[in-house]
Amino acid sequence: MLGWKEDRTKEYYWAVVIEPGSVQAGIWEIVGSKAEAVSISSPAVWETDKELIEATDTALSSSVQTFPEDFKEPSKAVFGVPTSWVEKGQIKEENLTKIKNICTDLSLEPTGFVVLPEAIAHFLKVEEGIPPNAAIVGVGKDYLEIAVFKSGVLTGNTAVARSVSVFEDIIEGFCRFSTSENPPSRIVIYNNKEGELEEIKQLLVSSEWEGQEKLKFLHPPKIEILTSDKKVLATALAGASEIGAVALVEPESAPSAQELGFVMGEDVAAKPEAQTFKTPPAPATPVKKEFSKFHWPKFRLPKFYLPRMSGSKSAVAAGILISAAILFFAFGWLYPKAEVKIYVNPKRFEEKTEISIDLGVSSADLDKMIIPGKAVSVQVAGEKTKSTTGTKKIGDKTKGTVNIQNGMSAILDLAAGTILTSANGLKYGTVLAASVSAALSPVDPGTQTVEIAAADIGAEYNLAKDEIFKVGSYPKADVDAIATADLTGGSSREISAVSADDAKSLLDSLTDELTGQAKKNLSAEAPLGGIFIDESLTATASSKVFSSKVGDEASNLKLSLGLKASALVAAKDDLVALAKKILAGSAPSGFRLNENNLGFNFTRLEANLFSLKIAADFLPDEDLAALTKKILGKNSSTVETEFSSIPGFSRAEINIEPRFLSRLRIVPLVSKNVSVKITSER
Repeated sequence: MLGWKEDRTKEYYWAVVIEPGSVQAGIWEIVGSKAEAVSISSPAVWETDKELIEATDTALSSSVQTFPEDFKEPSKAVFGVPTSWVEKGQIKEENLTKIKNICTDLSLEPTGFVVLPEAIAHFLKVEEGIPPNAAIVGVGKDYLEIAVFKSGVLTGNTAVARSVSVFEDIIEGFCRFSTSENPPSRIVIYNNKEGELEEIKQLLVSSEWEGQEKLKFLHPPKIEILTSDKKVLATALAGASEIGAVALVEPESAPSAQELGFVMGEDVAAKPEAQTFKTPPAPATPVKKEFSKFHWPKFRLPKFYLPRMSGSKSAVAAGILISAAILFFAFGWLYPKAEVKIYVNPKRFEEKTEISIDLGVSSADLDKMIIPGKAVSVQVAGEKTKSTTGTKKIGDKTKGTVNIQNGMSAILDLAAGTILTSANGLKYGTVLAASVSAALSPVDPGTQTVEIAAADIGAEYNLAKDEIFKVGSYPKADVDAIATADLTGGSSREISAVSADDAKSLLDSLTDELTGQAKKNLSAEAPLGGIFIDESLTATASSKVFSSKVGDEASNLKLSLGLKASALVAAKDDLVALAKKILAGSAPSGFRLNENNLGFNFTRLEANLFSLKIAADFLPDEDLAALTKKILGKNSSTVETEFSSIPGFSRAEINIEPRFLSRLRIVPLVSKNVSVKITSER
């Protein structure tokens, strides 16, 4: 931050945005009537609770990297959390524990929290000048969190499990709200993966919104992406509106912090009705705990005695100071530890071969390219519903009677179903068999009245009395039929019905979803140290029940499906040994194989025969002890320059323990306390 100079009279705050799988931080201040961001970090990823603390520390450190070393970091923090972390206006107990651990380990003072969709809605209101009418959608790995706002007021939220179609997931979410009102005309999507968001935006823009039956879209909704930085700004804005009485909107319309779901001006642990940080029981012997910028840990130092001195009190004081300095120096020399990861862009090699995964052997035969395997299987089941797209014509057939005239000299026998054709080509059939007597003379034909019915449904078969019909294949000059009365009763209409395409697309979609679920379950079933071969997966339906048959009248079709899935698992050690054998002559000079980052891609050729592509990284083969000596005692901000000569060098990451010493940014002085590792940037 060029030209930046810290104003010691200002107070700065942290904004920490936590989402499933990522965390981001920023520093902000109150300037006049506005909240202004001073610095915003890049997102850091996490999966476990421990990684959440480490990712938060990384995000905080990233926010202050360009600041002067004497910059006084903030202590107060506002947290932005996802909807799934909150229940009845309070953070759930297990998530409250996560925030407590972050604050304890990183010396932060929690001043409040805000639910992300509500903070974003308030941010949009301030930025655009009007309360938003929009659906704000958080795109997670497994779920979509959908919150709908009308004139800036939250009308409802829901979580939808992700399927193969984000469009259908959003439609399903909207259907859970009241369908009596028009659905949102604006959708704002957010997470920390802008590439994924752009793909989802293009998918939603090209989707058929106006063709939905349950939801009547007047026009396709506007799709927008909220950048990750704006989530940090939204969290900061929510905090600023209370902390600094910031007048960012008109007073009469400005929402309170409580309306935003924000808790301010007190420790969130203080409210008796809330889920709170629980204070641990006091120790048997009370210890006075002091706080400054950090929570300094207590250390038990060995007792020592100064010799009795006959000099002045100043000499005694000097001796105490010298002793304290020696102890402090000894602590700084012996205690701190550091882990240094050097990230490099490796040299990438790929090799292909064919291998057999054999269930009948117990050990690998690398010369014959045979790897022992194990079969694992699972059962999965699920349901899915879709709107039908087929139509069907139903109705009644026209009926009536005709008088058949036989002008031939022989008796005319007509079977049931004999076809009668009208002048305009409409077909009818006799209901019963009939026998028509022979003609007595050319002017006196034999006659017989018979009942007929139209060949198909529809009002077009309704004809007037005296209509003349051709009978079977007989010439009209020999045989004809005349309607004795109006032919009536014909009608038809179209209804929604199940089409063959409806059944197939629903089966394909649910099969894909359950197959994906089966892959996850099978991976979890893989023995320790085994690699799941997803290309070996086979899935067969163990049960399949549609709510309606093809052709049935229905506006929706539901499928209940069960799958039995099985796949092969191979031992990772066997595959690594095979890779080392195949890649033995591929290592470039000065590089070594990175066994921890081998990639195995299988393509099934036959039952147990696979084409295997091995992707391998080769890392610089550096003297780690020499690299360690080069950085001992140096400021962490200058460490990267010491590694710049390493081939493919990208960046360095330093973690210093205990954590409070990481703020000093000094690499420990003792080489045995410093661990240096070269790892791939991939």
